Amino acid sequence: MKFKNDSKLKKKFQSIIENIEKKLNHVDSEFVNEYIDWLDKKTTYFKQTYARSGYGPQPDDLQRGDIVWVEFGINVGTELSDHQTRGHYAIVWAVDLGNVIVIPLSSRPSVGSNLTYDIGVIDKLVTKDQNPSFLKLDAIRSISKRRIGRMPGKDGGKIRIDDEKIKLISDLIRKSFVD
Repeated sequence: MKFKNDSKLKKKFQSIIENIEKKLNHVDSEFVNEYIDWLDKKTTYFKQTYARSGYGPQPDDLQRGDIVWVEFGINVGTELSDHQTRGHYAIVWAVDLGNVIVIPLSSRPSVGSNLTYDIGVIDKLVTKDQNPSFLKLDAIRSISKRRIGRMPGKDGGKIRIDDEKIKLISDLIRKSFVD
């Protein structure tokens, strides 16, 4: 039976919506708007997965060392979240079927974190202030390719880091998780 014809499920859905509304009543409208947008986006991902539809425009030929734009969404507690950003840059570390293991980047250090590393300025990702990028090994994760978008104005929709930075990241992963 489809959702549109299932009155019991529709009732449950309405009850959950009302419950969400109560929980959000005293939250700042800006945060709620961002949360609702993320729920809508997440529902779109769900629908695309259910329908087994193709992916949106993807960067060409993803491989280790590519920097891509990722929508991580609104997450829990101190997890990496797209609150007020609509996404983050991340380094592709492994590609497997419809999933990609990525390591998020930040423009700011995470004070007190033992798993955030300054990897210097990344060419082609340079801001006017030439700020370094910080590798967030505390937020390494597997994501669906559906979360990845092309970077406008970039060749192939992505940026590639050099082999020296790839080796540095590999050494940092080894130091942080293996040794």
